[in-house]
Amino acid sequence: MSMAVRSARFVLGGWRCPLLLLLLVLVATLVILHRVVQSPLLNQYEILHKHLEKTAASSASSSSSSSSSTRSILLWSEFFGDPRWKLSWDTLGPQELREELHCPVYQCEVTNQHDFLPAVELYDAVVFHAAEMFPLTLERVPAKRSQRQAYVFALMEPPGETKHRLDDEQGFYNLTMTYRLDSDVVWPYGQIVDIETGAVVAPSPNPSWRRPPGVVGGYNDTEVYDLWASKTKMAAWFVSHCETLSKREELAKRLQEYFQVDIYGKCGTLSCARGDPYCDEMLDTDYLFYLAFENSLCDDYVTEKLFDALRRNIVPVVFGGADYSRILPPHSYIDANRFETISDLALHMNFVGGDASEYASYFWWRRHYRLGSTSPFCELCARLHEPGFSHKSQSYNDIQAWWFNSCRLESNLKW
Repeated sequence: MSMAVRSARFVLGGWRCPLLLLLLVLVATLVILHRVVQSPLLNQYEILHKHLEKTAASSASSSSSSSSSTRSILLWSEFFGDPRWKLSWDTLGPQELREELHCPVYQCEVTNQHDFLPAVELYDAVVFHAAEMFPLTLERVPAKRSQRQAYVFALMEPPGETKHRLDDEQGFYNLTMTYRLDSDVVWPYGQIVDIETGAVVAPSPNPSWRRPPGVVGGYNDTEVYDLWASKTKMAAWFVSHCETLSKREELAKRLQEYFQVDIYGKCGTLSCARGDPYCDEMLDTDYLFYLAFENSLCDDYVTEKLFDALRRNIVPVVFGGADYSRILPPHSYIDANRFETISDLALHMNFVGGDASEYASYFWWRRHYRLGSTSPFCELCARLHEPGFSHKSQSYNDIQAWWFNSCRLESNLKW
């Protein structure tokens, strides 16, 4: 090797160590500077901001994924002998919930087939009908239960019709699905819908009602006036449950001291076949009032008989434990509990029935509202899609107290 080459290598080798050392010092300086800049002492806001951005992105991704997945609902028991709970099929998927039930949130499957999924603990919700006993089979309740699934207490009947020993089912239910307005899923017999907006106004804890006309004659309906002129009978009542906790049968009997009350069904002397269209038409043409008396005095409990009466050209007289202002438009019904005595109630009914304009004013609401209905499985499906629902551990530790304490034995009306 020549002397010139050896000299060049020596020179380069001499510079290599200082260059490497300089690079190491530069890298170390950058690392230290980065750590100082990212230190919580100098940059806590930026660290927090990035963390929250990352968390929000992760939550949005999780929520999007969760909302798009299908929830499964198992109907564990029958609904008064109907395994389909009045639904059209044994199993309804998202398409049926959207097209048949018109659910706003429809990504659910509702089935009565216990083997629809490989294991019962895979269902997101299991619905139990508490107005009937548990099935008389070896498997009265699911053998296994997932911590993430909800057990649903479902009932449209009042507490007196409950066929379960609820004191044995403490901590068993996670959700309630009943007519009560404080239920997790409200299951009413009917709804009042605003015609202009399409919004459901009631039942609701605090409905916002339009105001009825302030003067008699503020509502003119030729059909109502013409029918009023043809009505020759005072009150009708269709009933088959004769002895009740509310003692409604006693109220009807006392009203008969003031005017004629025609009672159809097992509890009266008259009959009208169920489903006979003449029975409904008769309410339009013959009677001024329909007695929509409930069998129990329980919070929010009103049945389909009241909503059926609202579809006819007849004024309902209500008697129950509900605050009817949370269920029906004002001045669309006569509430027996608003009167001190039965005599006062009878006098008011005679006054309304005897004045065409006063009688017609009870139908003012039809210009603004219509009757509607919904399936409770729509709201249940929506609840199952709420963010973080699968992580909730809510349970009713004393379902009997919650359910039974909503009723009373005595009304405000003096007998």
